[in-house]
Amino acid sequence: MSPVQTAVTAVLTDKFEVSPEHIRPEATLESLDLDSLALAELALALQEELGVPVADEEATRHSTVGELVATLNAKRA
Repeated sequence: MSPVQTAVTAVLTDKFEVSPEHIRPEATLESLDLDSLALAELALALQEELGVPVADEEATRHSTVGELVATLNAKRA
């Protein structure tokens, strides 16, 4: 698991109480029951955790966990 994927999983499980078995690359953020406020909080938490800017539009309801991880990996490269 990449450091970004580890961070995304940790934030989703710790801050949003998402069960780890639901955090799969193909899972959408909406399917994890994150509303628009939660998505904004997710973007902020990931920004703090990873030290890279995360725009709210990078974590949309229709984004998958895999897409989010790929976007954040690219920003860290």
